[in-house]
Amino acid sequence: MDVVVRTLKDVTVVDLHGRLDATARWNFKAIMNQCCVTEEHYLVLNLHHLSYIDSAGLGFMVLAFVKFTGMNRLMSWVEPRNQVKTLLENLNLAAMVPLYESEADALEAVFAS
Repeated sequence: MDVVVRTLKDVTVVDLHGRLDATARWNFKAIMNQCCVTEEHYLVLNLHHLSYIDSAGLGFMVLAFVKFTGMNRLMSWVEPRNQVKTLLENLNLAAMVPLYESEADALEAVFAS
């Protein structure tokens, strides 16, 4: 899995590319831990280029959400596609995690409140 961390309108965006599976979860965990240190307000996980996720990867995404929001910060997930989108919908994760179709939608929702 490749990860790109960037800033967009004073928000940290983490782009996930490829497969988030058992072998990639440690890299993901390290990046999320760093984001917990550096991002004080709002974190967006962009899932557009995430082609596959297994239970370990999904577990780490949920744990990252719980940890980050437990620090009184906001996180949302955006642009899931294909198998990833189907999985998130089937598990009804949108009931727990703010899920948006685009980065623009996520930013608008946060900055409008």
